Amino acid sequence: MTCVSKRWRAYSVVLGGVLIHLTLGTIYTFGNMTPYMTSYMKKHKIDETLNYAESTWIMSLAAMGQGTSMFLGGMLYKALGPKLSTLIGGWLASAGVALTFFTIKSSFYWTLFTYGFMFGIGVGLAYATPMGCAMKWLPHKEGLVNGCVVAGFGGGAFIFDQIQTAFINPDNQKADLNVDGEKYFTQDSILDRVPHSFLLLGGCYAAMQFIGSMLLQEPPEQYRPLLNCEEVGEKKSGKNNDEAAAMLDDESIGDKENESSDSEERNFSPRETLRQSEFYKLWFIYLFNGQGISFISSLYKAFGQTFISDDYFLAVVGSLSAVCNGGGRIMWGALADKFSFKTAMVFSTGLFSFFILSFELTSLVGKPLYLIWVCCLFLSFSGNFSLLPTATARAFGKVHYGVNYGMVFTASVISSPVSALLTSKLKAVIHWYGMFYMVAFFSFLSMCLAWSFNVKDSRGKDI
Repeated sequence: MTCVSKRWRAYSVVLGGVLIHLTLGTIYTFGNMTPYMTSYMKKHKIDETLNYAESTWIMSLAAMGQGTSMFLGGMLYKALGPKLSTLIGGWLASAGVALTFFTIKSSFYWTLFTYGFMFGIGVGLAYATPMGCAMKWLPHKEGLVNGCVVAGFGGGAFIFDQIQTAFINPDNQKADLNVDGEKYFTQDSILDRVPHSFLLLGGCYAAMQFIGSMLLQEPPEQYRPLLNCEEVGEKKSGKNNDEAAAMLDDESIGDKENESSDSEERNFSPRETLRQSEFYKLWFIYLFNGQGISFISSLYKAFGQTFISDDYFLAVVGSLSAVCNGGGRIMWGALADKFSFKTAMVFSTGLFSFFILSFELTSLVGKPLYLIWVCCLFLSFSGNFSLLPTATARAFGKVHYGVNYGMVFTASVISSPVSALLTSKLKAVIHWYGMFYMVAFFSFLSMCLAWSFNVKDSRGKDI
C-alpha cells in the first residue's frame, strides 16, 4: 500500500467514524426535544403530571443503556469486525427512535424504553468501534483521532436540532402554557408533528449509519504506520526511490520492535485493568462529570425558556453549542497530545465549574450572554469524550481498548440515574441556582481526581 493510498484509506476510516457518531450524538438533541415531547404527553394526557425535571429520565436511561452495552460493543468488534458490529448497534439505536412514533402516544414508560434505554444500548454497541479502528490506522495521533471521531458525536445536534425545530415548529410559535414557572406548548399544529418526527429522524440515522459502517476497515496485517511513511518520505526526499524504500523497511523494523516492547508494557487485559488504581480514577472522573453533562444537555433549553420566548433562537443555541461540543473534542484531544491527559482534564473541569457557577447571570443579561455561556459549557464538558478514551488507550493499551473503555463508561450506569434523581427531587427545592452549585461541586471533585492521575509513558512523560 503506497503512502498516498494509505493516507486516504486512513482518512476514510475517520470519516466513517464521524458519520456514525453524528447519528449517535443525537442523544444531545434531547435538550431540544424535551419541550416538545413533554408538552405532547401533557396535552394528550399520556402523563398530565410530567414536567421537565422528570423527563430527564429519558436521557438518563439512554446514558445507562450506553454504559451497560459499551463493553459488549468491544466484544462484538472482535467477533464480527468493525462494519457489522457498528451497523448492528447503529440500527438498534435508529429502531429505538423510529419506534417512539408509537410509544409516545401510549406511555411515558414505553418512551423511556425506546427513546431512552433502547437508543442508548445501540449507541453503546456502536460507540467505541470507530475510534478503535481509526487509532489503528493513525497510532501516533490517538488524541486527535479520538477528538475528530467523537466531534461527530458532539456535532450531531448541530444538524438535527435544526431539522427537529424546522419540522415540528416551522412557524416559530411560542410556548404558551406556564405551569410553576415552566413553559409548555399547547398548539396542535406543533404537537401533532411530534410523533412523525421520530420516523424522519430514525430513517436519516439508519442511512448515515450504513454509509459510515461501510467505510470502516481494519488495517492490513503488515500495515506500516502512516506517520513513519510520511517522516521517512521527507527525510529521504533527496535519495532515489529504491534506497528510500530500503531505509524505510529498516526503520519500520525498528519501529515495530519499539511498538512491540511498548505494547508489552501497556496492553492490559480487562481483568488486569481492573487491578489498576488509575482505572478507578478515570471511572470516578466520568461519574462526577456525568452529573453536569446530563443536567446541561437535558435542561439548557428549559432554563432558557424561563426568560427567552424565541424557540428558533433556542434551537440555534442548541446547534451552535453542538459545534462547540464537537470542535471542543478535537481541541481537547489535540491538547492531550501536546501536553497530557492530566493537564487537559484539569482545565476542562475547571472551566466547566466556572461557567456553571455563573450560568444564572445570563438571565439578567438575556440572549447574547446565554448563547455564549451555553456554548462554553458544551465546549468545556466535551473534553470528557476525547480525553477519557485517549487516557484509556494510553494507560491500558489498544489491544483490549474497546472492552476497557466500555468498563470506564459503566460509570454512566450510576451517574445518569443519580443525576435524574437529584434533578427530579431537588430542583423544586433548591431551584436553578442551587442545581448549578451542586453540579459545580461534582466537577470540582473530578478536577481533583484528574490532578492526582499519574501514569507515565515509556519515556517517563505524563500520558
